[in-house]
Amino acid sequence: MKLRALASASRLMSLTVTGGDWARQEPATLRWMAQLLLLIRRFEETVLELAAAGHVHGPVHSAVGQEAVAVGAALALRPGDRIMGTHRSHHHYLAKVLTALAPAAYDPLGTGLTPEMHEAVRVLLAEVMGLAAGCSGGRGGSMHLSHPAAGVIATDAIAGGGTPIATGVAWADLRLGREAATLCFIGDGAVYQGILHESANLAALWKVPVAFVIENNQYAVATPVRETCAAGRLSDVAAAYGLSAVRVDGMDPLAVMLAVRELLRGGDPPLLPGFIEAETYRYYHHSGTLAGSAFGYRTVDEENEWRARDPISRCGEQLWRTGLLDEAGGAELRGYADRCVAAAVDACTERRATGLVVPDRLWPDPRTLAVGLRHDCVGAGPAGATVRDGAVEAADLACTQEIRYVEAIAGVTGRWLERDARVVVLGEEVANADGGACGATRNLAAAFPGRVINTPVSEAGFTGLACGAALAGLHPVVEIMFPSFALVAADQLFNQAGQLGWIHGGIPVPLVARTRVAAGLGYGARHGLHPAALFSLFPGWRVVAPSTPFDYIGLFNTAMSCGSPTLVVEHQALYPRKGMVPDGPPDHFVAWGKARVVRPGRHVTVVAYSAAVMDALEAARLLAADGIEAEVIDLRSLDAAGTDYATIGASLERTGCLAVVEHAPSCASLGPRIAAECQRRFFDALDGPVALVAGPDVPLPASKRLEAACIPTVADIAAAAARAARRKG
Repeated sequence: MKLRALASASRLMSLTVTGGDWARQEPATLRWMAQLLLLIRRFEETVLELAAAGHVHGPVHSAVGQEAVAVGAALALRPGDRIMGTHRSHHHYLAKVLTALAPAAYDPLGTGLTPEMHEAVRVLLAEVMGLAAGCSGGRGGSMHLSHPAAGVIATDAIAGGGTPIATGVAWADLRLGREAATLCFIGDGAVYQGILHESANLAALWKVPVAFVIENNQYAVATPVRETCAAGRLSDVAAAYGLSAVRVDGMDPLAVMLAVRELLRGGDPPLLPGFIEAETYRYYHHSGTLAGSAFGYRTVDEENEWRARDPISRCGEQLWRTGLLDEAGGAELRGYADRCVAAAVDACTERRATGLVVPDRLWPDPRTLAVGLRHDCVGAGPAGATVRDGAVEAADLACTQEIRYVEAIAGVTGRWLERDARVVVLGEEVANADGGACGATRNLAAAFPGRVINTPVSEAGFTGLACGAALAGLHPVVEIMFPSFALVAADQLFNQAGQLGWIHGGIPVPLVARTRVAAGLGYGARHGLHPAALFSLFPGWRVVAPSTPFDYIGLFNTAMSCGSPTLVVEHQALYPRKGMVPDGPPDHFVAWGKARVVRPGRHVTVVAYSAAVMDALEAARLLAADGIEAEVIDLRSLDAAGTDYATIGASLERTGCLAVVEHAPSCASLGPRIAAECQRRFFDALDGPVALVAGPDVPLPASKRLEAACIPTVADIAAAAARAARRKG
């Protein structure tokens, strides 16, 4: 037996600075560095004071002690570069926004902070306090900040949750030819999250210009790194993906600046994508004004040792030694910081005899709560038309061409790829020759090289990347092979894509996800989820379920014309079914939020969607033989905001009875929500209880006989509808 060491493609490095490095920097840059450190420290101390006085709702995670990481990084970035922050990100936000606002060769000494800088500090404080003038309109608070114009993508309260989004933004910049890089700040706790590894792998595979900056402040809340990391260094994670990493003293702003500059623009070959590990320290507990020693998880001696390395003192000492800042100059910069933050407090509060108060006029108007949650579908379609130009139904057009449902998927997707260079298709197997497992992207990879892209088996990673790419100008179509796999990507789908745009004041997130239901095809429980009710639980998502080729084309075009994330649910049993569509390009629109009366009737209303529509129609034919005329409605739009209760209500005025039919198990069905809402809205029209037809509350079995018992039959539907109709009689 012989063992030998294997070479690694990674470059794991440590960077330190000397007095000579300080002497080589531009004096104005170093004074600006000192000013930023002072301003951020004063801001954080003020926020803690306001929180202690009850003026900040929710936790405050201050970065006192960690200012050097944000300041050094921001000073190394170009105007077009971007950052993604964490739950502890006031310092990231301020450093990036203020450096973006700084004039060329800016020197604060003798000039002070510009009016735009004062405004940026005021806007951040307003957001932390939950006020309408905040950068996210008060919706985000301390942990959710955004300033796209200044390069702040967002800050994220989920450990590691921002890593695929930052990767997607950087990937979009790369594909769109922008000279830009993205820094994604994470804490030490995020290093153990699987999403970081999925993101790092995608970044390495696709050569994405992103750097993951591990802000190692030694503790995840109160648990020390030594108890959570088996590796010798957090930055060792880079080696798993052949990436470079630079380890640096995070209490030294110049060291961080040089490390970021080296990673972003140095190295041959280039060092991006890569990691930076900045060793730093938060002076206070995870949140609040007490030190960690007050909770017993660290000692006063340890805290004092780190405070002796304070970044403000270190920077000030270097400037004093090199003659760039004397005592009077230091006092001047401190005064600028104090007055700027004080002015922000004055703008966000009023001083009364009882103390500081927030006047009513500064709070957000509750009537704006839903503004920006779902964007109107007004964007241009593949032929330049918009939904507002005229959504149509099949009866409005001459439909003379018969195609299969799966051909409609490939055809309309290809139409968007043809007409919009921003569109990309991502997913497992989508670029294979036959268009994946079912041919839904057949021939597209060959027709559009490099834009129909196979991903690793990492649903969280590529859905999060797609979200970031959508924020940065691409228009991704993501295939989630089976709905059950959405659970693997739940954070990215529901905490991120569905909420991010609304949290930050209505930022568009033009992302379309497709997934196929495989119930009835023997895939079993782990592939058997019905996604409509799951996605409808979370605000922000539109959910559509076309049951015909015509509706698929129209609803897909509408989804692609919206600025909000949309899920398109496809039932695999529909793939071979044929339907009529217009001749020519697949450019028509079907309106979101508009159900379709498939069969008129007068005795009972049967509401269904997806493949259940065909079963409902067959049940209606059986009922007609018994003299019961069922009106069948295809919902098409399934999210709570898009459910067409107007059409359902108009039908109930005629029939007085309602049955909701779905193939989903009862525990994951939409029926209870629809029934409750109909009883609330149309109680007087109903002549009896709503009938709910769904599968039993069990996981989907693989056995053909057992699986069949989990899907309502035509006879089941007919019997339930008949019982409902006879109550009326």
